[in-house]
Amino acid sequence: MSHSNLSGEDRDKLTFLLDCYGAYTHHWPEEKRSWALNLIEQYQEARIMRDQALELDQLLDCSSAEPNSSHLISSILVQAPQKTQEIRKQDAPNLLSQLWPYESIWRPLSALTTAGVFGIILGTSSPDFLYQQEITEIESAYLEFSLGDNFSNNFPEGEID
Repeated sequence: MSHSNLSGEDRDKLTFLLDCYGAYTHHWPEEKRSWALNLIEQYQEARIMRDQALELDQLLDCSSAEPNSSHLISSILVQAPQKTQEIRKQDAPNLLSQLWPYESIWRPLSALTTAGVFGIILGTSSPDFLYQQEITEIESAYLEFSLGDNFSNNFPEGEID
């Protein structure tokens, strides 16, 4: 058991844990539970923080919740801003928002347009070297044998080794 003070980072993390989940250890996330229990065991300041959170949790457990008040609900609804018909027409989903539910359509549309324009330009103005390549010996042999009847005439039966 150490009597030195908690580091600022540990104090902030423990405070956050106790504020979010309370002092009951079964409410804490499993991955933080052993770390927090270790701090509480080692540091007096951490025990005090947990005792304060435990006192608050016990007070909240003892108190009863207020019943729903129809008067309170109606007064809140009366004070809430009302939508006008013009705003409701703007909120109605149109075809574009149904097809593309994300934030904006201009970015993917501009990327698609750019790719299309680039493809058209490249396809219509390709350099000649794409079309005038030299045919290798293997490619010419493949073309000869696959396109014509010369294959069977060049190799009569029984002469293929």
